[in-house]
Amino acid sequence: MKIEAYQPLGHGDRELLTHPAITRLAEKYGKNAGQIILRFEVQDGLIVLPKSTNPERIAGNLEIFDFELTEEEMEALHGLDTGKGHHNPEAPGVAEMLLENYKIHD
Repeated sequence: MKIEAYQPLGHGDRELLTHPAITRLAEKYGKNAGQIILRFEVQDGLIVLPKSTNPERIAGNLEIFDFELTEEEMEALHGLDTGKGHHNPEAPGVAEMLLENYKIHD
């Protein structure tokens, strides 16, 4: 079984893209923060589907196969996991919004 990472860059989450652990690796490998995150996810076995309309970003999304993160770097990035994605299904109002907008009972 494979897990698909839709919006694998946290939907442009500024806190994630500027996190010191990621920016240090970006500097070390001569990459940008998005490339570090994509490399981490691919190296971890996820199927990533980055979306962009910017030709430079699209090209950059493919430039993640010329380096590999160390085991220690992978562990450090795993440590950033908060257990919640960008979408928090438990956030106030989400249940009400879903019930108002989607038919879930006959």
